[in-house]
Amino acid sequence: MLDTIEELEGSLVQHGETHNRLYVKECPEHNLNAFIPKIKALAQQNKYDKILGKIPEDAISFFETNGYTIEAKIPGLYHGEINGYFLADYLNKKRLHNDERALKTIESVKTIAQAAKSTAEEGFMNLPSRYEVRILSKKDLTALAKLHQRVFTSYDVPIDDVAYLTKLLKKNHQFYGLFNEGELIVSAILQINVKQSNIEIVDIATHPNYRGQNLSYYVLQEIKQKSNELGCKTLFSLVRATSYGLNITFSKHGFRLGGTLYNNTMIANRLESMNVWYCN
Repeated sequence: MLDTIEELEGSLVQHGETHNRLYVKECPEHNLNAFIPKIKALAQQNKYDKILGKIPEDAISFFETNGYTIEAKIPGLYHGEINGYFLADYLNKKRLHNDERALKTIESVKTIAQAAKSTAEEGFMNLPSRYEVRILSKKDLTALAKLHQRVFTSYDVPIDDVAYLTKLLKKNHQFYGLFNEGELIVSAILQINVKQSNIEIVDIATHPNYRGQNLSYYVLQEIKQKSNELGCKTLFSLVRATSYGLNITFSKHGFRLGGTLYNNTMIANRLESMNVWYCN
């Protein structure tokens, strides 16, 4: 069930059965007229419901001409200057459907989260003395893998495997953790794209015994403070659209809402829409 990650026509594409989706993570700079039919053929061959593309502004017309619609926008995603967009093509139109209750919840989360918006200075909270937040090193990877095993019931890449986490650590990734008396209870994975001058917060995981305490707030606070040291101009993340707590947390740290990716990600055996939050 793990995803395949491969290069195709100068792009980076991730696809698999977990999310029943093909995701263009890096768009090719040339030959888009040839590339777009190829990814559609690959998606149809594997019977995926959705194609998602993260693309720069100058590629929008190529995708829209081929039936893609914009779901989210991140101003300055590339080098702090070029806007980035998430575009989607629903090969199975049922994938786009959301019942009225789900849509109302998503809109309610957006409204409440945006009302809670503040600057990083206004939202700063001192870390309680019993906790420690720091960047994780190789010696922490066993604890990180165990936390992921507790939190995630399904995933598209083996983040519960120490060997895989070690590879990520060597390939422009960072891990953050919050500890309670030496026990890792909250973690975050960062993918650092130096070439594009951006950072994606890929996942935030909280130990089941500590949920509801908003402890991820302190991890995100630390990430924001340290991100400037990496020279990246834009920080962004995809957040479960029905999670009041996490969406509010991003808003309180000065992130802006870029849009919603509908029925995008399989979480706990349920297809979830994801809100795009960014800061630059």
